[in-house]
Amino acid sequence: MQIKPEFADGLGLTPTEAARRAQIIDATIEVIAEFGYARTSFARIIERAGLSSTRMISYHFTDKTELITATLLALIDDHDRFVTERSPVDHDRAAMLRSVLAAEIDYLASELKAARALTEIAGNARDSDGSPLFEIVVYDLRVGRLARQLTQGQREGVFGEFDAEIMARTIRATLEDIAQRLSGDPGLDLRHHAAEITALFARATSPG
Repeated sequence: MQIKPEFADGLGLTPTEAARRAQIIDATIEVIAEFGYARTSFARIIERAGLSSTRMISYHFTDKTELITATLLALIDDHDRFVTERSPVDHDRAAMLRSVLAAEIDYLASELKAARALTEIAGNARDSDGSPLFEIVVYDLRVGRLARQLTQGQREGVFGEFDAEIMARTIRATLEDIAQRLSGDPGLDLRHHAAEITALFARATSPG
């Protein structure tokens, strides 16, 4: 994954500042994916980015929380763009669900480091009181959006009767399991998994 400098549009940065900010976020994603959230430090990020001093990070981000926030937003923006480009909006919700599942698995295949970093931030970033730092944002990304689509599909008669949130959580857990297995087995047959999973959840959500 490579963050585009345009991601910082609206922040009033020069092209050089935007490029440096994107470089730091890219390095942060790689470090989190490799070492995990808890072991991510400015020193490791600077080393990965090939920069000379942690002051280069401090110039663009006041602290680790601000850096992780910017990194999470960049990850979500990249993920959403990837999935949206592969999910036609003119199909019914059943077809859309199948295309979203296939796109999510394609994302794991091409952006595994980004997916791992997103999972690490979602599961481990904490506020000073120990509460999840991005709870609402992460919930909406992982579960909320999909649950709303499933609920709307039920109203339209496209899907059957089930608890939409439980189904959304089950789908997300399945995708995260694939990501974990892919980390240990790069040769995992994702085409087969995509076919099986889309067929599985098509049956599970079918009205009859």
